[in-house]
Amino acid sequence: MNNVQTYKSQDKGNADSRIKVSMVGGTECWLQADDCLIRIWASNWTGREIVRIQRGGMEQVVSDKRSFRFKTPHSFELDGHIFRLDVQINFRRVEVTLHRDGELIDAERMDLNCVPIDPVTGHLDWPQASIQLGVPILGGLAFGATLGYLVAELVK
Repeated sequence: MNNVQTYKSQDKGNADSRIKVSMVGGTECWLQADDCLIRIWASNWTGREIVRIQRGGMEQVVSDKRSFRFKTPHSFELDGHIFRLDVQINFRRVEVTLHRDGELIDAERMDLNCVPIDPVTGHLDWPQASIQLGVPILGGLAFGATLGYLVAELVK
């Protein structure tokens, strides 16, 4: 009955991936429980998390929370079963697990800081790697230069 699947960050463009992470659009994940599609959306900026159930063309919000924790539980009841959806978002990984009556039935995971490998060639994806490494380095250099300039002006 367990349907646990794991996806790496290089699968972001893969049609089979059920998790999507975007700085602007937030984090979105789709899990399956029998005939229901359970969708979680989490904002990267406000801490808001919304859990929706889609079944038979209808959509229902079953949990809506604001949380700035790294792990947030969402509990709801559906068809006489108690469901718990745990959303864990931190700087290195996004992990969503779905339990029904205490038993793990579905999960998704995306590692955000892995080295990007091109799935077609198996080689390092240099454009993506340069973005992953270059942006923090340039940000750190800009911050250091600004701080150094301000300290030099104060010491003058």
